[in-house]
Formats: sequence, structure tokens, C-alpha cells
Amino acid sequence: MNRKWIAVAAIVLVVAVPVGLKIARGAKPKEIETTAVALQAVSPSILASGTLAYQSEVKLVSEVIGRVTEMHVKEGDKVTEGQLLLRLDPATARAAIAQLDAARQQSQLSIERQEVGLATQQAKWKRYEALRERGVVDANTYDEIVTQRDFAQVELKTSRAVLRQTEAQLSEARERLAKTEIRSPISGQVTNVSIELGETAVPSAMSIAGSDLMVVADTNGLYAEVNVDEADVARVGVGLPAKIVPAAFANQSWHGAVEQVAVSPRQNAGQSKSYPVKIRLEAVPGMMFHPGMSCRAEISTRVDTAERTLAVPVQAVRYDEASDRDEMGKASVFVVKDGKASKREVETGAADDVYIEITRGLSVGEIVAIGPAKTLRFLREGERVAAKVAPPVGNPAERPVTTATSEQP
Repeated sequence: MNRKWIAVAAIVLVVAVPVGLKIARGAKPKEIETTAVALQAVSPSILASGTLAYQSEVKLVSEVIGRVTEMHVKEGDKVTEGQLLLRLDPATARAAIAQLDAARQQSQLSIERQEVGLATQQAKWKRYEALRERGVVDANTYDEIVTQRDFAQVELKTSRAVLRQTEAQLSEARERLAKTEIRSPISGQVTNVSIELGETAVPSAMSIAGSDLMVVADTNGLYAEVNVDEADVARVGVGLPAKIVPAAFANQSWHGAVEQVAVSPRQNAGQSKSYPVKIRLEAVPGMMFHPGMSCRAEISTRVDTAERTLAVPVQAVRYDEASDRDEMGKASVFVVKDGKASKREVETGAADDVYIEITRGLSVGEIVAIGPAKTLRFLREGERVAAKVAPPVGNPAERPVTTATSEQP
């Protein structure tokens, strides 16, 4: 009985295998995109986070106490350097000026009176000096005249010192009056107004109610200020391109370039050191720029002078699941030759957002499959394929095919 079933199975195999091979040969080749293995500059991007900021922001605070009597701008207004933004009540400052001006005039009159008195004492002293030489005046009387002259000189010097003090106080009062007018130190835009009409502004080094008036920013320069880890800062240089993604607009990305890398690090308690990096952004129409908003930056370290190594587009490499959880999955690519796809294991190295380095397993000029991703997922060893050559630069899986050729079996 067993021999009978074995014989039947053998007959089925003899008939089915050739038929299956014939059907397989006649199956339509799978269409894939390919590219040639070449030498590329593989430079991993550096990721960092930070906030958006204008080129310069000036926080205006009051240097004198006073009630806000006039408001000439509101948040969002464009302003020019020297433009009046708000005015504080000048009554107190003007009263102080009037009082000190009266004191100054009184000091001047006192000096004029003392100058006349000193001149009189000088003339009297000269007369007594002559009489003393002739022996007419005794020594006590002469000494009294000298003392009166010296006292008049001291009083005149004192009055002149008081006048200088009063003039200094008057100058200070006039400066306080000028400080009741808050003017813009730069040309730009009012980005924040912290006080309202009728409120009292107070001078303070601390952020208390009334101490902050408004913020004026130079909106001509848009920046992202990010913190780069100390392990990566050596690869960041002025001029490197960067892509910025604001936290509130995850579907938007802005482009810019590194303008400044800090020399000294910034370190917070319990955290590693980081270096502030300023990235100047390119303004684009409809750009929703909000200073202070969180953002993340991707700084590309790719430069024309970077060393070139054997590399393929990142989407060409597949990773098989490892049998051991602690081991890494094996990497492989599909090499296309004579119209067939052949799976080949490779060893990978550094990678960026476009290319991944191949340290073993491929040679320059070989053709590898890079897409579509759905087709590559189900591609099998030895399957027939129709290869379409994709552009060699950029991310081929995301760009249209430029030329097409068909491989014959």
C-alpha cells in the first residue's frame, strides 16, 4: 500500500514541477526601481532642540515710577528707532524741576551777595594792612579783619558748591522727566505689551507687576537657538545647512544655516553640557513665526570635502529579525542582474537621511533595488524583475522615475 502511494507522489512531482517552472517563467516580472552602487559622502545629521527667536529683542522697563497716561502702540505694531511708545505721568518730575530751578536761582543770588561782601572785606583788609604797617592799628583788630575776609571767602566757596549740587540735582530731575517718555531703542515690531493705560510703572530689577513695559524685536532676522550636545558640537560649523521643525507646525519645515556656535558650554544641574547654536532661517511667504516657540533642528554635516565611501540609499537595505533578542538583525540588499533579483547580505556603517555606508558585500557599479517599499517587502530570491533606473541623487524612493529600461529574462 505504501509503495503505491509513493509511486503516485513521484508521478505527481514529475508532472507538477515542470508545469510550475513553466508557469513561473511565464509570470510577469515585478517592476522595481534601482540605482547603481557608488561612492557617496555619508554624514549623519545632528539633532537638537531649542526655541525660535528674533535677531534681537529688547525688553523695556521703567527707570522711574509713574502712572501710564499715554499709550501710542499696541502688540504687533511696527516701530522705528526713537519712536514714542508710551508716556508716564510727568507731574512729579516737573514739580521737582521747578523746585530745583528755584533753588538754583536762590543759590546764584546768594553767591552774588557774598561776592559783594567778599569784595568789601578785601578792600577793608587792604586799608587795615596799610594802617598796620604804619602802626596805627593794633594786632588784635587786624587779626579780626583778616578772619572776616577769610570767612567771606569760605562762605562764597560753600555757596558755589551748593549751586553745583543744585545744578546736578536739576540735571537729574530733567533726566527723570525725559525717562517718562518711553521710546523704541531699535526699529522693529512690538511683540509684547505688559502694561495698560492707567497702570503704574515701577523701576525694579525683579519681574513684578509694573516693572516690565513691553518688548520690541528686530524682526528682520529670524533664528532658531538650539542646544547641541558636547559630543556633536565638534561636527557643527558656520554655514552648515539645517532644517527646523516648529513644535506647533509639525507638518512644516523651514530651512536655514548655522550662523554662530558658542565657545562656552551651557550646563544645567543633572544634565550633560550643551553648546548654544544660532541658526538663521530663510523667510518664506506665510511663515507662522512665533518667538519662544519650541522647535527641533536637524543640522546636516554633509560637506563637499567629506570623505566618500561605498554607499547605497537607505531604503535599499532590509533587516531580518534576529533569532536572539540581544543580536542585531542581518542586513541585506537585492542585487539586480540579468533580470533577476538576488538577495545578498551586507555589512553597514554610518548613515544619514539619504545614504547608508556599506562596508562589505557590494562593489561600485552593481545595481541594487531601492523601491517601491511594498514590492521590496515581498520580493523573493531569484524573482524576475523589470528595473526602472531612478535618479542617483537624493531619496530615489520619494522622487519620480526619470528613465526606464526593461530587463529580459
